[in-house]
Amino acid sequence: TFAAGRSVLLGLDLRGGVSVVLQPQGKVTPTILTQAIRIIDRRVNGLGVSNSTVQRQGNNIVIELPGAKNSQQALGVIGATAQLYFRPVYCVMPPYSPSSKGSKTTTKSSSTKVPSKSAAGPAGAVLTSSTGSAPGAGASKSSAKSSGLSAATCQAANAASIPSTSPDSDNPYKTVLLPSSSSMADGKVRWLLGPSAGQAGISQPLSGRIVKSASAVTGSSNQLQVQVVLTSKGLALWNKVAAVRHQSYNPATPNKEPYSSLEAIELDGVTESAPTIATGTFAGPMAISGHFTSKQASGLATELNYGSLPVRFNPQTVQTVSSTLGSASLRAGLYAGIGGILAVLVYMIVYYRALGLVVVLGLGVGGSLLYAVLTQLSYTAGLALTLAGITGIIVSVGITVDSYVVYFERLKDEVRSGKTVRASVERGFTRAFRTVLTADLVSFMAAAILYAFTVGAVRGFAFTLGLSTLLDVFAAYFFIRPIVILLGRRRSLSRGRFLGVARGLGVGPAGGSS
Repeated sequence: TFAAGRSVLLGLDLRGGVSVVLQPQGKVTPTILTQAIRIIDRRVNGLGVSNSTVQRQGNNIVIELPGAKNSQQALGVIGATAQLYFRPVYCVMPPYSPSSKGSKTTTKSSSTKVPSKSAAGPAGAVLTSSTGSAPGAGASKSSAKSSGLSAATCQAANAASIPSTSPDSDNPYKTVLLPSSSSMADGKVRWLLGPSAGQAGISQPLSGRIVKSASAVTGSSNQLQVQVVLTSKGLALWNKVAAVRHQSYNPATPNKEPYSSLEAIELDGVTESAPTIATGTFAGPMAISGHFTSKQASGLATELNYGSLPVRFNPQTVQTVSSTLGSASLRAGLYAGIGGILAVLVYMIVYYRALGLVVVLGLGVGGSLLYAVLTQLSYTAGLALTLAGITGIIVSVGITVDSYVVYFERLKDEVRSGKTVRASVERGFTRAFRTVLTADLVSFMAAAILYAFTVGAVRGFAFTLGLSTLLDVFAAYFFIRPIVILLGRRRSLSRGRFLGVARGLGVGPAGGSS
């Protein structure tokens, strides 16, 4: 871990930053809250704040942005109502790559690979979806704003060097370059989409307000589809757009005009789907098909249902923690932990002699394992170490030392019964390990219950306590047991005057009892 130059990511209370609690206006369902969390999480990631968290507490949404300094800017980005738009597709473009500016390649709409299509669903109400089942990359992290985009951008050289449209520049009256959703077949490509307004002579943007309901269903060919019911006004507007798109649809030669028959569904600056319009007139519900998995079908249905729902949140609390206060909290936690550990180690060395040194080494091994695991989780799962997490680690030191005491006291009983230290270490560990497992299981169950039924800082405490308990069992069996066996086999260590194992067990070396 140190060689890789990695370290544990710190939470808001140790690093400083912004904490926001959003309260929804009126009554909301769990489904709406889940959708709001997903959208806000995407926006938070767009802020470039590492190790941010968005979670639900009751009906509120709690957002923590470690390292963020401007609370008003954060509120402006995460508090806006999401909007879903339907846009015409101009072409697909490669992922954003600033290093490709020197490239001489040219991206042409006629040569770009079109995502695969499939035709399925009830006659007269079919949209052939270009989405598939393979996951891909999410939104580009570039915060640069795209400018001067038009249909001619499809023919631009160095297409990969053109930055994606940032979420705050997602204008329904302009051409945009948006990344694919992770649920799309080729999630790494970007989509050049035309203005939502002005399609088929419609002056206003074609937004998600035309959708009455959407649900994931199984079609006649036993494939999952997303069935969409439009409002009466929305159906009339949609038929105008469908008539234009369907003119370019020809199932016999699908690649002749690969994009002109596609209508993209865009939410919050990300292309969620781009189905082909395979029908010119819709009299009822329409179906979007395309080899969906169950999760993808239900996810797209949720986007259509709630993408433009005007769910507004009031900032209940906005707290800014300075980096200075965070550093002070970190130092205080470390000092408390180091002081407690040193006091325990001094006592164990005085009482158990050489076995006390085993405790020192054992805590070092356990601490190293814990640090490596927490660091890996920070880089793979976004885990943040908080002050409550440090408290859980400090408490776990007592649990770990208890395991050593159980073993050493069992070892003392074996030696006092007349056995040598060498003969007692293995037998004593076998008997003590059952007690250690029982005690650690109780601690782990308590930590698991806390983690499952609590939120916020208490979960951080429970997680580090539970993880430390598991590592205690691992270190006890694979480190403490073999090192004590080695000490018992060395006569100089088992009978030494000051650090002898026998003296630490309260047993004299005379009479062959050691």
